[in-house]
Amino acid sequence: MLDLWESIDDTGGRVLVLEGGAGSGKSSVLRAVQDETDGACELLAGARWSREVPYALLGQLRTRTPMYRPTDGACQASDRVHIAESLLAEMPTETEDKRLIILDDVHLADPESLQIISQLGHRLRGTRLLLLIAVTPDTSAEVDADFLRMTTSPVCERVTIPDFGRVDALELARAHGVYDIGEHGASVLVAESSGRMRVALEILSLLPEGRWPADPADLPLPDSVVREVLDPIEATGSSEVSDAASALAILGGPQDLPRMASVAGLAEPSHAVDLGVTHGVFRERNSAGRLTLGLSRTASARVIIAAMTPSTRRLFHERAAESAYREDERLVHLSAAAAGADEGLAHRLSSSAAVAERFGRWADAAQLHFGAARVLPPSAGRDNELLAGIDALASAGRVTEVLPWIDIGKNIAPSTLRDTVLANVAIHRGHAAQADDLLTRADAVPTDDDGLAAQIALRRTLDSLVRWDGPKVREWANRAMSLSGVDEPANVESHAMRALGFAAQGRIDDAKEDLEDLSDRHLTGAQNQRVRLCVGWVSMLAGDLREAVREFEAAVPTQHERGSLRISLWAHGWLARVQYLLGEWDESLRTAEVGLRQADRANISLVAPLLNWTTAEIRLWRGHPIDEVMGRSDSGAILSDYLAMQVPARLVRATAANVRGDHDGRVAALRPLLDVDSWTRDRTSFWPWCTEYVDGLITLGHAQRAQQAAANFAANTVGARDHVRAQAAVASARICQGEGDIPAAEKHFSTALELFTRGRQDTAAARVLYSRGQMLRRANRRREAVESLVRAREFYEGVGATVLVRRCDQELRATGMSWRGMSETDSTRNTIGTSAEAGTYVPLTPQEMSVADLVVQGMTNAEVSRKLFIAEKTVQYHLTHIYGKFGIRSRTELATVHLSGEVPTV
Repeated sequence: MLDLWESIDDTGGRVLVLEGGAGSGKSSVLRAVQDETDGACELLAGARWSREVPYALLGQLRTRTPMYRPTDGACQASDRVHIAESLLAEMPTETEDKRLIILDDVHLADPESLQIISQLGHRLRGTRLLLLIAVTPDTSAEVDADFLRMTTSPVCERVTIPDFGRVDALELARAHGVYDIGEHGASVLVAESSGRMRVALEILSLLPEGRWPADPADLPLPDSVVREVLDPIEATGSSEVSDAASALAILGGPQDLPRMASVAGLAEPSHAVDLGVTHGVFRERNSAGRLTLGLSRTASARVIIAAMTPSTRRLFHERAAESAYREDERLVHLSAAAAGADEGLAHRLSSSAAVAERFGRWADAAQLHFGAARVLPPSAGRDNELLAGIDALASAGRVTEVLPWIDIGKNIAPSTLRDTVLANVAIHRGHAAQADDLLTRADAVPTDDDGLAAQIALRRTLDSLVRWDGPKVREWANRAMSLSGVDEPANVESHAMRALGFAAQGRIDDAKEDLEDLSDRHLTGAQNQRVRLCVGWVSMLAGDLREAVREFEAAVPTQHERGSLRISLWAHGWLARVQYLLGEWDESLRTAEVGLRQADRANISLVAPLLNWTTAEIRLWRGHPIDEVMGRSDSGAILSDYLAMQVPARLVRATAANVRGDHDGRVAALRPLLDVDSWTRDRTSFWPWCTEYVDGLITLGHAQRAQQAAANFAANTVGARDHVRAQAAVASARICQGEGDIPAAEKHFSTALELFTRGRQDTAAARVLYSRGQMLRRANRRREAVESLVRAREFYEGVGATVLVRRCDQELRATGMSWRGMSETDSTRNTIGTSAEAGTYVPLTPQEMSVADLVVQGMTNAEVSRKLFIAEKTVQYHLTHIYGKFGIRSRTELATVHLSGEVPTV
């Protein structure tokens, strides 16, 4: 934002929108901007009491002359136009000091002022004014429609404060002396603060002696949060509103009116609902045509339940049980209402949990198991119910909810079941060594319980899958299937993963056949969701990207059939990757970001690197600051024994190094994959790192190592699918190019382009076009080079890959040819320098211009040579000619006189 403020002198007036949720830190950002801009800044803030007063917001503005106001007090449209014109005349022009106006709490501002500002926003280019507007997405419905359209129009630049996530919570806690918070505690802090940094700070300040509690239920709630929930309820003065709120808190989510009224004990709830909605206690929702009522705030349920007496809570649970639509929900509420042990109820709860598990309804199963444990006396049976609940929660992907139970689970007497359950949690948290140790210990103990043995084999199957060990996946899957009935969860899950074991060995047809057997069973819920995920995964490996998209999209939702979040997150990750390959970068980024937020909230570290791979790659190629992008990555994933974590983390690091022009770093990031993820005749890898590795080696001049890697890759992918053979062809092309065999390289590039185009992999095809154009330009086949480079540039421009657009432009300038209707003489930027001595124009060749652009950025000759793919001596040769043309002797002088236009950042 401050950069934009500094650029006002050159660009003219601008509108900047700062977007962030309530408590996200917008006010802190605005204060920092005020401090930096000092007297040039004015802050205009809306207020609820003045919202009905026309022009109240604009009345806070300092003007040289009194602001025009209609004499009759009316607010006609013509008056607002007149005021807008008079204010525009007040704005500083190029002869006056620039000015910053900040708008805060615009949802509380009077609409007349906002309408006038919306007019000004479209006409600031001729001024020296920066208009900074802070907006909160949740309050957009309360803002004037014209003003809202202006803030989302192309005239505005947008800065979004990132969601307050687990990494942010960890940093914030440690900065305030809370060092024992851990990943689980950080996830809890995010949840309890509703993702608001201000509330998180208040929670941390209330911790006794700065120590994080072992049980999240003991976490103090700030008085501001409690009052935020209770004050609107008390302001209604209605006991019916209070009862309705209590009912919704006990029921745990939005409900239809009859169900809520039954639990609240209300014969006619309409008045209470209207009153509660008006005061912000409730929020109506329309989901698929079904109108429901829910509490407005995330913390509402916890605050309301904490304020209830034990007897009142039991009463509401009893009512909830009487009105429950499903038997398992009724049983859970009966358990919560119970005052003591009830073994009969525990048996019914356990039986219902087994049914829920058979259909993959893991979240329901977890509630039932915990309910059973609640009404059992201390015993081995109670311990087993607790462990089963923990396992079901992990299988549902709710790792954040699992972690508070982990200490309880660890205090249970050691057993094979306990080790198996804790291993399941460890896998989802990405703790490979811990999971392996627990499963090894569990498998070492002989057992006559086939169900438990099947569970151990199932966990081993998943562990092998994320290590991408095809033979082990099939071995453990076969074992789990042999120990379980055909309809049992262990059998279905293992069967689906066994297909991926075939795929990991390159046996795509066998994988498809395996999945067809499962598809014929007409599975529902999470089991069907898992099959759809695996079908999409195999389709992606087969190169059928459109089929993969359909299957992944079917595996993403979790609500309709009560699916699993962990399966949904894998689907998000692979769907985003396929969309990226198809050239749908915006859709890809949205998909991956949604998945990342969910993975962060659920604390499922296992899948986060896959999701981050796509988001980071797109942001890096779009020119986002490298440190900012890499700061959101899990640095520990690069060392994980799980390839599902390590490989995408290394690919992100390699892309960042590529963007920086650090090819040593690029190769170093990928080199370990030769040992852990290489292609062989019996093993495939679907991670596209080999081509990147070969390209980096060639760029660094390590021809022999590159040739060996490319030859091994090509030899082991002869019978592979089109997109894999295309990657091998690109690697071979780079080898031939490095050897000077341009015809052979061109043939390999053409093969790769044909295969990628056939598979509709537009992103990969654009990369081939760029590499081929770069090669042809160096071979002095300039016209053909321009054709390839322009096609690549058009794609990169369409997806917003500014870094790659600049690289294309650099190569196109180096051809010295006309492109896009521009000739060398037409483009002053491409061919003109300024003489230091004579003040006259000095012509530079395109290659000299490229060298000069990089040198003035502080690059050494060696760095320039790697960037332009030319010899270091050639760089010095061009520099000597440039110095002669300018009549200068040093790089410092070159930076001073190189005034031919904006120097691009490379």
